[in-house]
Amino acid sequence: MIGGYCGKILNVNLSSGKINVEDIDEDILKHYIGGRGLATKILWDRLGREWSKIDPLSPRNLLIVATGPLTGFYPGGRVCISGKSPQSNGIIGSTVGGESGIDLKCAGYDAIVIEGASKDPVYLWIKDDEVEIRDASKYWGLDGKDTLIKITKDALNDLNSRYRRFGEWKDPSVLYIGPAGENLCRVAVVMEKWTHAAGYGGYGAVMGSKKLKAIVIKGSGPLPDIHNPIKFHNLLYRAYDELISRDGMRRWGTGSAGYSVGAMQSSEPVKNWQEEWHDERSFGVDEFERRVWIKRYWGDYGCPTTCLKIALVRHGTYAGSLTDNPDYELQAYVGTNLGIFTPEENVYVASIVDDMGICGINGGNVLGFAAELYQRGILSKEELGGLDLSWGNAKAFGELAKMIAYRIGIGNILAEGTYRAALKLGEMKGLDLLPYAVQVKGVAVGAHGIRSKMDYPTPIAYACSVQGGDHTSVARLPIDSGGSE
Repeated sequence: MIGGYCGKILNVNLSSGKINVEDIDEDILKHYIGGRGLATKILWDRLGREWSKIDPLSPRNLLIVATGPLTGFYPGGRVCISGKSPQSNGIIGSTVGGESGIDLKCAGYDAIVIEGASKDPVYLWIKDDEVEIRDASKYWGLDGKDTLIKITKDALNDLNSRYRRFGEWKDPSVLYIGPAGENLCRVAVVMEKWTHAAGYGGYGAVMGSKKLKAIVIKGSGPLPDIHNPIKFHNLLYRAYDELISRDGMRRWGTGSAGYSVGAMQSSEPVKNWQEEWHDERSFGVDEFERRVWIKRYWGDYGCPTTCLKIALVRHGTYAGSLTDNPDYELQAYVGTNLGIFTPEENVYVASIVDDMGICGINGGNVLGFAAELYQRGILSKEELGGLDLSWGNAKAFGELAKMIAYRIGIGNILAEGTYRAALKLGEMKGLDLLPYAVQVKGVAVGAHGIRSKMDYPTPIAYACSVQGGDHTSVARLPIDSGGSE
């Protein structure tokens, strides 16, 4: 087997309960590199000819968890979640940080392919070659944090009682969904660890459609061999030196952009992209550091930057709200995009979004869309369930996020995502609402504007991306700026 791969796919059919392992052809691994490449090849081979006939939320769709050749080898700590996207109807390779990909490889697999749907809530248990479909009824209905806490506790008890001879076990990796995924919201994410998420794609809804609450993975085997260890380690040390030299990223994380992208680059979403500039110093990263950060310098397996922070609101209306950082995308999309410019209010809305299992970008995008319709008198307070969705009203945005997750009232429409909500509400109102829906191919654009041309995406890049508005998949094309960049 070529270096970096196990050469195995774990197939699980939730309808029939059948589980099997198949070998992967080495030519496929050579030509379709990485989690996205492997997942795309699997999807094309198994669904390609029937693609247009497959509902992303039907049992026929696949949910794929795929690793790449670097997964598990420092600093590769991400895994790809893919399938036919409920947002774009295309393929989106959504990645999430954590240890699930590493555990999957140590269990002996490069990918999991899940098809079918269970009649009752289940979770998938993977302990090396021991793979089981287990009852998840007691976890169904829990929010994100409670799901992670309870499943992890039960899994550890299981590991320690059955495999005590190996010593005390560490936490297994858990991929899971919250209420938004259970209720098939197209803005639902697949979560890992505490607040990590595979955000783009809507794959939380795919898990929910399969009645799959979680995937628990614990691998105890070795990682696969490296083809050329000497060359690999030389590259590793070069990467390490480069990464640890970035003191700003280590100290501030991407949260340093919450002020700078708006004030200096004029590229940050403000009030549903009506503006892209702000000069609110109360949203500077130093304010987050002073007012809400309680833990710094931690990260996922193998990451030398360790830029993650934990934020806690200690006092006031939103006391007790807890999340990590938030990073730039959440500072922007559930912050400035909603007219919110204080760390405490931003942490509050971000914590609700995380608990519900909603994508901070796509969820923040649809919240901003609803707020602009309210601003323009298109949506009334009554239609919003009595909420005053004025810009900056963090409490109202938090409540609307819950309505989306549970599909209550107007939340049932907004749960479809900005593009579909614009079509549905436009039909109901007799208006064209697509101009207020900032998306590409049904996918919210990242918090990186294009008007100033000072941030990395360009109009052509977004338009040409096969993943729509996903800012992680766009390249900066010089043709858009006259070839000057």
